[in-house]
Amino acid sequence: MALPMALRFTLPQVVAALASAGAITAGYALLGPGGPQGPQGDAGVQGAPGPAGVAGPAGPQGPQGPAGERGPAGPPGASSAFKDASTRDYVMPGEGPGEVTNLLALRFVAPSAGWVYVSGSGYCNVPSEQAITQYAVYLAEARSEPHGRALPSTAFVRFPQGATQVQVPFSVTRVLPVAAGRDEVFLNFQNFSGLPGYSCQANLVALFNAAKLQ
Repeated sequence: MALPMALRFTLPQVVAALASAGAITAGYALLGPGGPQGPQGDAGVQGAPGPAGVAGPAGPQGPQGPAGERGPAGPPGASSAFKDASTRDYVMPGEGPGEVTNLLALRFVAPSAGWVYVSGSGYCNVPSEQAITQYAVYLAEARSEPHGRALPSTAFVRFPQGATQVQVPFSVTRVLPVAAGRDEVFLNFQNFSGLPGYSCQANLVALFNAAKLQ
């Protein structure tokens, strides 16, 4: 049944009537500003770590740190030292023409680079033969080194044919450079004429010094 004209209301009139009656108070509350944020909840369980990433390139090298304090100087090394050696029995040189025989060797340890003054002395018994006697005694840097490199410090001996047996002394010296560490010097005999029957005794002394005289 249709309402009478006097009872028909417009929408604004309906809203105003309900508001005055408190029916849409809650509706107006929903349209108001938001309230304050509540407290933060507890953290959840941590998940498993992911795989490691690829290592990045190395960064530039940092500046060098300052040098430390210099330590105290060590004790000075030896400036001079010597060592000697002697034959224990006769040494019989080889009889081949031009053959080299080592009469005596002297091993030593140089405390530093420097020089050795080496002296060799002794004697050789020369046999009596109807032949020329000719040989050389000298200081060498190798056991089989011939006399040529030590020519200025070589003791040469020569007798004509028919000489009787004699005992001939010798004395030789030589200055050699050395490096720090183990070294060796040799007293050699070279038989030029190839005469058999020689016998020799000898002594060697090596005197080390770090520098030559100025």
